[in-house]
Amino acid sequence: MKLKRFLFPIFLLGFVFQSCTKDFEIDKESSKAQYDSYNEVAFKWVEKQRYDSAFYYFHKSKSVAQSSEQIVYSLLQIASIEQKYCDFAGSEETVTIALENCKNPIYFPTIYNLLGLAYLEQYNYDEALLYFNKCYSYSLKELDKAIVKNNISYVYLEKKEFSKAITILSKIITNDSLQADKMQYAKALDNLGYAYFKANNPNAIIYLTKSLSIRTNLKNDYELIASYMHMSEYYQNTDSSLALAFAQNAYEAAKNVNSPDDEIEALKFMIANSEPIRAKKLALQQISLTDSIYKVRQSAKNQFVKIKYDSKKAIEEKEHYKTQKEIVVIILITVTILSLFIILLVRYRNRQKLKGSVYATETRISKKIHDELANDVFQAMTFAETQDLKNPEIKETLLENLDTIYTRTRNISGDNSQIDTGENYSELLVDLLNNYSNQHVNVIVNGYTTIDWNKLKKEIKIAVYRVLQELMVNMKKHSKSTLVIISFNNFSKHIEIKYTDNGIGILNGTLQKKGLQNAENRIHAIKGTLIFDNETQKGFRIVINIPK
Repeated sequence: MKLKRFLFPIFLLGFVFQSCTKDFEIDKESSKAQYDSYNEVAFKWVEKQRYDSAFYYFHKSKSVAQSSEQIVYSLLQIASIEQKYCDFAGSEETVTIALENCKNPIYFPTIYNLLGLAYLEQYNYDEALLYFNKCYSYSLKELDKAIVKNNISYVYLEKKEFSKAITILSKIITNDSLQADKMQYAKALDNLGYAYFKANNPNAIIYLTKSLSIRTNLKNDYELIASYMHMSEYYQNTDSSLALAFAQNAYEAAKNVNSPDDEIEALKFMIANSEPIRAKKLALQQISLTDSIYKVRQSAKNQFVKIKYDSKKAIEEKEHYKTQKEIVVIILITVTILSLFIILLVRYRNRQKLKGSVYATETRISKKIHDELANDVFQAMTFAETQDLKNPEIKETLLENLDTIYTRTRNISGDNSQIDTGENYSELLVDLLNNYSNQHVNVIVNGYTTIDWNKLKKEIKIAVYRVLQELMVNMKKHSKSTLVIISFNNFSKHIEIKYTDNGIGILNGTLQKKGLQNAENRIHAIKGTLIFDNETQKGFRIVINIPK
């Protein structure tokens, strides 16, 4: 027969309550005030034996706890309530969580004792002994140690190892501190008497009677139940009327303290010692009471599970929201840094391309001045120095040479001067292309009127002008073409320009492309593409795509 109330160490709860009062100093922070407020409400429900409401508020206090000690304290109260409703598996889980969070050794006795009780009620006697012994190692007072030893002896009673229980109990009943505490002393005497009874030792009645006498003087119905039960069991086989009387006394005491488990246990003894008709009636009463208790406890367990789930979900949502905020902040910082890096990288590359383009342009102008203009000027100077300028024919020849130099200078200036990107742009572009048409080269321009040049950005117009200029210069110098076709196509999102000639193409795949690197850089600078499409002996072809 399991009498859980005799195992529960009241001293430990008082011990924790005291330590909590000392350890949790008054804090002005709202979270601490809220934590205390929830606990205060919970204890009021405990006093009214409304443990389901107390369970709810202890969970509320746990949810706002700011320290590990506060969390552990709330968990221990929750575990105690779960044991009252015989939810020992749930209590074991709760106490285990408390143990994982516990950093203050002051709570270890309570934790280990609750675990011992949970394992005992789940018939795991070895684990129960393990944790009761751990509890004993942390118990400092002699009375505390004696009470824990009493719990250990009860495990041996359950294991039917009566000699071990008797050995332990025989020692602790001589403890002065235990004898001074009449209620705890009566528990030890009752357990010793019950152990002797199970071991068929005639000394059993001495200790059972002595325990009953002390409890009768204390006038504590809760404590008297165990004595009445044990006395009823003791007389069951020798005096059924006396056994029935003790069972009835146990039943009345259980009703007085509202202990349905003990009512059921007392009814068992009443049934065993009653006449058949009355026994049948008592059996029906026991079944009804058992069903009622089961429904109440199952409802409470379901409610506890829901409270736990809601609390866990609330904490998870809080952590999830916190994590999401942190992730969003990290993403924003990362995106900002990457965006700045990309912007700076693009600007740097554009500057490099622009420098390359400027350098290529300057190099080309310098080369043209050196290779063409400088040679013509030098020849004109030499001609003027060596010839008789008074001769009209020689003078005319010099003037023609100077005119040629002037024309070339104007062309160089025109090729590299500022481009008019206004309304006359399309006419200037076509004039540029047509200027390369002569008796040796035929230049055909198609489709330029399909494009609304006024809607294009200035930098696009300049890039198109300079790139086509590069292509035409490249054609004139290297391709040996007789036919050039330039086609413009207007699409919804981009402009396509196709350049085709029937020249010699790209020799070895590098010569002309190297010369057109400047044009390629310009197109890339406006986020366009320039594709060289060459087939040997079939001329030269380039496709340019420019986004609008």
